[in-house]
Amino acid sequence: MSRALDKDIAIVIPARNEARRIGVALRALAGQSPDRVRVFVMINNTTDATARVARRQAARCGLDLTIVQRSLDPGEGVGAARRIGCAAALRGMPGLRHILNTDADCIAAPDWVARNLAHLQRADAVCGRIEPISSEAEVLAQMDPVAARNEGIYAALVREFHARHAPHCAHLGGTHGQAAGASLAVTRAAYLAAGGFAPQPCGEDRDLVRRLGQTRRRIVHADDVIVQASCRLTGRAQGGMSDALRWRVAGGDYLVDDGLPRADTLLSALKTGTLGAWPPLVSGQDRLLASELPRHIDMLSAWLNDGHMPAGPPCSESSAAGSPSRAFATAAKG
Repeated sequence: MSRALDKDIAIVIPARNEARRIGVALRALAGQSPDRVRVFVMINNTTDATARVARRQAARCGLDLTIVQRSLDPGEGVGAARRIGCAAALRGMPGLRHILNTDADCIAAPDWVARNLAHLQRADAVCGRIEPISSEAEVLAQMDPVAARNEGIYAALVREFHARHAPHCAHLGGTHGQAAGASLAVTRAAYLAAGGFAPQPCGEDRDLVRRLGQTRRRIVHADDVIVQASCRLTGRAQGGMSDALRWRVAGGDYLVDDGLPRADTLLSALKTGTLGAWPPLVSGQDRLLASELPRHIDMLSAWLNDGHMPAGPPCSESSAAGSPSRAFATAAKG
């Protein structure tokens, strides 16, 4: 077995009051490249037994575990937690080469580490695919199926638009396009060059991927790197995935994902040459409501099919867009 100093993979997991879920998350990582992996659980502002449960589970399954505990100030959040966890890994692992990120309410696939490493041989960052934990997926049936379908269709159109026209976004074509911290792997060199996670309350994952894209780092949105995430409606990050799901099952009109710009905004940015790196970020006043999606679907679909480009398959995901997993993926946020 390799000495601890020889290990080159850090898995960073932020956790706040996650005693019920952290054991399952760690158990899923057991046996995944144990000679190379060290797990850092960054616990903040916690009042339950998260640390004790994590240590007990790590001892049971042979994980090399480091617990980092901090109190974060109001206004700080999961971005600060991820940044602190990554900093601990950078300090504590002289041979660190790869930083893999997930969440305490997630279950990584048995080959999650191996598949990330395979992609990192030729990429700087790997964005995995996020699926719902199957035993919790019934909550997705509460979504308005029409709104869920429309959001999935529009997300596919926006990805196709960027794949065709945004600088350094050709890699998006035919991919899920997600950029969630629940499954985000990055090389040490790329992480440091991009400045690491920003200490912001949420959206720190997409922010890092965006900055990696702006510096022309190679990003892979991999379908074979899979994490199952909880469908809970009360989460830890304000504005995160749990909030997004809660808005979607509440039964009224809601603001769609903040990575889905208006169609006219996209067309204007294309005309002026100002399309930015993936994923887009839409400010509050410009966010689309679910009720507005049909018009924007029609506008962007028509342009993609008739705007001097071959008619591609941007709507090919429409049949799956209303499925629970597709709706969940659209709601996946940092």
